[in-house]
Amino acid sequence: MLAAAVALGHPRRAWVVALAAVLLELALHRAGHATLDGPSLGLRLAVVLASAALHFTLTRTEVARVRAHARSMLDDERQRQRDSARSLRLGAAASQPGARPRSTDDARNRGSLEEIHASLVGLLNLTRRMMHLRTCALLWVDAKAQNLRLVEAATDDAIQTELIPAGAGALGAVMQLGRPVALAALRPDYAGLPYYPTPSGVRCFAGVPVIDDDAVRGVLAADRDDDRPFTPEEQATLESVALQARRLINNERVFTRLERIKNDMTALFEASRSLGEALTEDQCLAALTNAARAIVPHDLLVFTAYDPNAERHRVRHVAGEAPAGLAATEFADNGGLVSAAVRARVALPYRGQLDPKTQFVFTKALALKSVASVLVLPLVARDKSLGTLTLCAQRKNAFPDAIRQLLGVLASHASVTLANAASVRRLEEMATTDPMTGHLNKRALETEFEQRLRSAARFGRTLGLIVLDIDKFKTVNDTYGHAFGDVVIKGLGAVLTRCRRETDVIARFGGEEFVLVCEQTDAAGTFLLAERIREELQREVFHSEHGAVKVTCSLGVSAFPGDGDTRGVLFERADQALYAAKHNGRNQTRSASPIDPSADAARRPAARRAPKAAPAKVAKSA
Repeated sequence: MLAAAVALGHPRRAWVVALAAVLLELALHRAGHATLDGPSLGLRLAVVLASAALHFTLTRTEVARVRAHARSMLDDERQRQRDSARSLRLGAAASQPGARPRSTDDARNRGSLEEIHASLVGLLNLTRRMMHLRTCALLWVDAKAQNLRLVEAATDDAIQTELIPAGAGALGAVMQLGRPVALAALRPDYAGLPYYPTPSGVRCFAGVPVIDDDAVRGVLAADRDDDRPFTPEEQATLESVALQARRLINNERVFTRLERIKNDMTALFEASRSLGEALTEDQCLAALTNAARAIVPHDLLVFTAYDPNAERHRVRHVAGEAPAGLAATEFADNGGLVSAAVRARVALPYRGQLDPKTQFVFTKALALKSVASVLVLPLVARDKSLGTLTLCAQRKNAFPDAIRQLLGVLASHASVTLANAASVRRLEEMATTDPMTGHLNKRALETEFEQRLRSAARFGRTLGLIVLDIDKFKTVNDTYGHAFGDVVIKGLGAVLTRCRRETDVIARFGGEEFVLVCEQTDAAGTFLLAERIREELQREVFHSEHGAVKVTCSLGVSAFPGDGDTRGVLFERADQALYAAKHNGRNQTRSASPIDPSADAARRPAARRAPKAAPAKVAKSA
């Protein structure tokens, strides 16, 4: 009993109990001993006092800790419910979950919103004090008008933070009647005030509807513990408070919408700037991905390119949680949303909601699991369909009308940028590529060769150079015509493509002359590659109006560093070797430096890996 009284009772009463225990010990000691035993009595009293002090200190410390933790949890829950209620009343204007801050003024904007909210809290607290209320609470209805949620309350009691059915108790009467409701002389067990978790003993209640656009949007609830009913003047005051609360909430909503519009415009401006700076398709897609992520949270972004000639779609870019095989998908026009969006040139599907039973996005075989929202935007520039931008999200209603419009503007910017990037790519190809063979031209080769030569010198590597041309090509043109001569040049370009390695560079230097630059290849290796090319061309058969024709070529080889350390010297040495090959009978390869026979024998099996063709009957030889 002593431990319980000291630990749980009032501090003053606890020590009174402890003193009583001491006196009881004295009495008991006196009754049991004829004479006063000082040491024994002192020990017993010390034990009693120490026990009382220990229980007082430890138990009260633990109780204080538990109470502080409970208050902290209660404060956190109240703040969470306030934030949730605030998001509810802001409706569509509130930021979407997962959206990132898009303005450097976010801290200032949050401060402005907090000031509006603080005004609402102050209004309720002032009303409570002036009217001597137990609770003054504002509750707001959800979008479907099915439930009420607490927005803010001025009270010392625990308030219901969960959803309350809109038709429950006295609050439901206010919602249904659309006018003030006052109740007096309530029973102590009255349970018609659902914003209290349990019957609270409230004696009087007044509820005022919060009306906006001729519809009941919420309820202002006030109650008292005493039997004084709410007078008409007090009800009129509550109506004025409800009106002011509605204005504050509308101001908060309008402010948030304006901030959202500003943030959207900022994101669109940043996206337009990034797209304007993009020169290649990859840069454009990167900017498009970042911009779409800034505008709306999503789980998957897919860009498909469309070929109108072949009427085929190809997945060009994927970002996010994609199903297996999506990145390599290519498909023809079908009944999917992507194909339909390209044909109709409108965003699909309607409202952005995917019905997996009747709709598919790319192909029927490629199912998008757990996707509830889809938006397929056609990309059209200069009246030409370039492809589509597809966004997918696992949550429902991820792409409302405002977001769809914003993404539509983004898609228009991206379409122009992609079209410009394609034009830039074609111009670069025209400036660096030989149109007949598809290989580099002379200008591009000189730049590429210079870069690779510097790299070889820096890292101590070898570099091979092959210069070749077709033997007696003028005779071919004079005999079979220039059109057939072009066929032969294209054929030699194809032979070079088949024989080269991936790291080798091929260029048409002019007329029938070609050049190969071979990285990490010495003189012997370059010579073997030249021989493979010569033998491959010698086996090639070209068909003309006069029958089958075969041609040969002569090749000159030089290598860095043995034959020179500059582009000019290496070209000169290889050209001299080519001249020697032609001077000594053509259809052969000559090297600027003598080739080591042992190295040649070691490399010979590699040369024999070249594909061989069966001999063809030749009508005329050039």
